[in-house]
Amino acid sequence: QQPPQQVREPPHWPPPAPHPAEEGVQQAPKVPPPSEAPPPPSESPPPPPDSQGAAADSFIASPIESRATAAPGGATGPSSSAPSPAPSAPRSPSPDVAAPSSSPNAADPLSPQRANALQMLSASYRNLPCASDGRRKRKYVPRNPYVHVDTRGHAAYPMQPTRNYEGPEMFEKYDLDTLFFIFYYQQGSYQQHLAAKELKKLSWRYHTKYLTWFQRHEEPRQTASDFERGAYVYFDHDSGWCSRIKPDFAFEYQFLEDEPM
Repeated sequence: QQPPQQVREPPHWPPPAPHPAEEGVQQAPKVPPPSEAPPPPSESPPPPPDSQGAAADSFIASPIESRATAAPGGATGPSSSAPSPAPSAPRSPSPDVAAPSSSPNAADPLSPQRANALQMLSASYRNLPCASDGRRKRKYVPRNPYVHVDTRGHAAYPMQPTRNYEGPEMFEKYDLDTLFFIFYYQQGSYQQHLAAKELKKLSWRYHTKYLTWFQRHEEPRQTASDFERGAYVYFDHDSGWCSRIKPDFAFEYQFLEDEPM
C-alpha cells in the first residue's frame, strides 16, 4: 500500500501582506547579484515636480548610490566603486529679492564733513592749472612766419643769419635793448654769453635771486662785508621791458653772479 502523495499548493501572487506584528521589524535590503549591472543614469526616473529641493535631493541620491549601500553584516555591493556624481550648482537667488546694501549709511544724507570735502573737490576741478600758467619760453618764435620769394622762386632775403652778427666786435655796437633781448630770448646759446659779457662791460650786474640785471644809480650809502645799500637801476624784463629805479635796495653779495667771462 503506497503512502498518500502530498499536493503542493500553487504560489500566491502578489505575496500576502506581512503580519501587523512583523511590520515593526525592518527587513534587510537585498543585494543584487554580481551579474546584474546597474542601470545607466539616463534611465533614472525624473524627479517629482513638487519643489526645487526635492529635485536636488533626487539628483544627489542617484540609483547608483542607492545600489552602493552596505549590506547587512558590513558587506558592500559590487557597484560601490562607481564614481559619485558632481554636486549640483548653487541656485541663483530670485530676482525679486533685493541684495543687501554694502554701505550701512547708503540711504542716509551726506554728513557736513563729506559735503564740504565734495565741494572742495569740485572747486579744485573747476580751477585746474592751464599750460599758460607756467613760465613762458624765452626763445623767440615768430607767430606768422612768411618767406617772400622772387620771380625765380628764391628767397628775397637770407634765411640764415650771417656769421658777422656772432662776432664779439659786433656786440659792442648793440644798444641795451638788443643786448637784453638776446640775453633773455636766446638762452643757452653763444649769443647769450656774448650779450652777458657786454652787459658786464657796461657795469651791469646779474642778480641770481631775482634773475634781473642791476646797475648802481649812485654810490652806495652803506657798505658791509656781505651787502651794500643804495639806489639801483634794474631792467624790468617781465612786465614793462624797461629800466626802473629802486631808491633803497640792499644788494647781497651772495646773489651776485661773478663768474669770469
